[in-house]
Amino acid sequence: MSILDSEFPFIRVRVGQGLLAFGAQYYRTRGSREMTRVEMTLQVKEISGQNPFLCMQCGLCSAGCTGRGIMDMLPRQVMRLIQFGNAQVLDNRSIWMCTTCLTCTARCPRGIDIARVMEALRTINLRRGDGVLAPEDLAAEFLAEIPQMALTSAFRKLSA
Repeated sequence: MSILDSEFPFIRVRVGQGLLAFGAQYYRTRGSREMTRVEMTLQVKEISGQNPFLCMQCGLCSAGCTGRGIMDMLPRQVMRLIQFGNAQVLDNRSIWMCTTCLTCTARCPRGIDIARVMEALRTINLRRGDGVLAPEDLAAEFLAEIPQMALTSAFRKLSA
């Protein structure tokens, strides 16, 4: 029994040929590398330490989300895309709009730390080189006007 059999019973891997039976369809993402459904879901699980398949889509996270007005997808929808292994979630603006206020985490009846999952999605993007904020690219006028806390938060989210 492999690790996939225990954590994701509906995923089967043919080790001899190196093919993924479930998730054999590839998604083109912004990076140069293609990612399978299984790879994306496993990477989120590995980085965040959270099992996205525990989500039962109750919507409590989305109901309490402080950033829901500016997000193009609510946390519940992001979690569903992760469950489907849809790598297009990495191109979603919502993962960058998450304020990491932990309201979703506190409200989740299944105990999923959704803020950590969002952070994992940002980390995957940063590792691919997408969405990186370089200090030398910021204008001096901008640095003088922006609040220190906003700048700190931006660098926390947007630097590798």
